Amino acid sequence: MIDQTLNILAASLYLASVVMLYLSVSRASANSRSVALACAIAGAGLHAGAQYVYWFLSSAPHFDMLSILSLCGLVIVVLLLLSALSRKSLFDAGLVALPISAAVLLLNSTLQLEGTALGATSTATTVHIMSSVIAFGFFSITTVYAGFVAFIDYFLRQHHLNALVRTLPALDVLELLLFQLITAGFVLLSISLATGLAYVEDVFAQHLLHKTVLSILAWLVFGLLLWGRWRYGWRGRLAVRMTLAGTALLLLAYFGSKFVLEVLLGRSWQSR
Repeated sequence: MIDQTLNILAASLYLASVVMLYLSVSRASANSRSVALACAIAGAGLHAGAQYVYWFLSSAPHFDMLSILSLCGLVIVVLLLLSALSRKSLFDAGLVALPISAAVLLLNSTLQLEGTALGATSTATTVHIMSSVIAFGFFSITTVYAGFVAFIDYFLRQHHLNALVRTLPALDVLELLLFQLITAGFVLLSISLATGLAYVEDVFAQHLLHKTVLSILAWLVFGLLLWGRWRYGWRGRLAVRMTLAGTALLLLAYFGSKFVLEVLLGRSWQSR
């Protein structure tokens, strides 16, 4: 399929951009940085083309995790490219973001996952599903960034700046991107919770109590983290721990509830 071909080409350009960006950071080469930026722009163009083909030209697009992660990856790459035009460029974070996006694209081209068909549900339910899955996609990628923040923060506290740490993006750059992703995920999670009320008639009869409570707890954790960042400048270990805690609650809300309900009890949320 054409979208799979575009995904593979985009992933190849992303990886080429990573190599050139690594050379740029390690050797302070302006030429390598320009080539890295050009490869990333070309890759993002192909990535966007693949997304357009899948969501608008495909006969049966589905909301599966890899497709949503691919869409989230595109948003993050575009964010990095746009930031390159400003004084506070986040493009060095491409050393982390671009390999993740490339891996997702390659997996999306080789694996076929089951998902909800676009248009198979009501508008309110479609918006709920889209916002829920995209929010989870953002927070999944955010967790990876939190891991890198924790990694760099640990070595900085130990005053051990080895070659690997020196080639990674600056801690403040990764933290800035981390909180931008958390903000985007928080907005989408808010939409998900709000639209969820449109079709939940009885959380007890529809077996959604645990999922609803856990999702609200995750929303509160991320909301508190964003407030603490704005009010007190929270960062570092505290930000990482709260990010991991919020994502863990979302994992339990979706996968834990789904496993108990559908596998152990053999029911669905619609069943009474």
